[in-house]
Amino acid sequence: MRERPNLAARPFVDRRPVVLASALLVVLALVLSAVTVSEFVTARGEEQALAARLGELERRRSEVAAQARTLDAALQGVRWKELEREAASLRKILAARNLSWSRMLGDLERALPWDVRLITVSPQVREGGSCEVTLLGYASGRAAWLTLLGRLFADERFANPIPVAEEAPGPTNSLGHKFQIKVTYWPEGRP
Repeated sequence: MRERPNLAARPFVDRRPVVLASALLVVLALVLSAVTVSEFVTARGEEQALAARLGELERRRSEVAAQARTLDAALQGVRWKELEREAASLRKILAARNLSWSRMLGDLERALPWDVRLITVSPQVREGGSCEVTLLGYASGRAAWLTLLGRLFADERFANPIPVAEEAPGPTNSLGHKFQIKVTYWPEGRP
């Protein structure tokens, strides 16, 4: 085969695919640049909003810390031991006022045998709702005294009767068998 001679002054080069590809790449680069710029602007706005929120939170934290320091300083001035003693005293007074004397005396009356007389009843209110009662009285005999102890042991509102003193009838004690008992009284019944 014979070669054909090229009659053109310059040889023909088809540049259309290259120009088309270049134009597409430029358009793609512009679109990607626009997306990047919009994401940057959005991220920058979010960053500024978060920075403003952080500044607000820092300001609030410093205010709260200042308030805490002020309150701590105020609490340092409180005399806690004295306050604790006053609170304990008020709790004791409140417990003593809540003690129903008529109920306690009614429960004692139920437990007392007919031949036992009480001279003094001294309650000491304790925490937890109980009351330590000191009873001083006279019984007609030792049997009546032991009956009282047995009834106090059996009654659901009384617990741990402890004889403190006992004196048999004699020249110094002509009224009968003298006794003193400490017993725990539970107004609502033993726990």
